[in-house]
Amino acid sequence: MKDTEQLFESAGETAEYAKQYLKLQLDYFRLETAERVAKVSATLIASAVVALFAILALVMLSLAAGFYLGRQWDSYALAFVAIAGFYALLAVIVLILKERWLTNIILTSVIRSFFK
Repeated sequence: MKDTEQLFESAGETAEYAKQYLKLQLDYFRLETAERVAKVSATLIASAVVALFAILALVMLSLAAGFYLGRQWDSYALAFVAIAGFYALLAVIVLILKERWLTNIILTSVIRSFFK
């Protein structure tokens, strides 16, 4: 009789330890996931801020180039059309090469930062 009671008591303790272990593993998984999401989010936000400033700088440089070329060519309209044509050509090139240049690089960096 004592052996049976002792066996049930040991089984109950083991079950309790298993529950605690599973709870701790779940907490660890949640914490690790939150850390990875935070790292990826921080990287994406920092990249977005850098991209915003780069776009602002590009706009200012484009305006400066347009006014400079307009003064050189005596036609501001022609200068800004030339700048717009340059950006249209860049857009076509990026559209053609987006898989190799953009998608794969961005995807690789996000996956790498998520699994670091």
